[in-house]
Amino acid sequence: MIPDQEKPSSRRLTRAGLMVVVIVLAVIVLVFAGRNIWHAEELKQEQQTGVKEHDGSRRTTKADQ
Repeated sequence: MIPDQEKPSSRRLTRAGLMVVVIVLAVIVLVFAGRNIWHAEELKQEQQTGVKEHDGSRRTTKADQ
């Protein structure tokens, strides 16, 4: 085990925990904002061209045509 003198203080552990939470929240906010910006660009492009892009999740068969 780690001797008591080498263990971080409770204040330091609290700071470290808060930093982890702040970093995780920052990543979540950045991903959310980036996704919204991407979606806004896609929507703008669709409105300009009038063509909706396919996501490739559905295949067209002869019965659909």
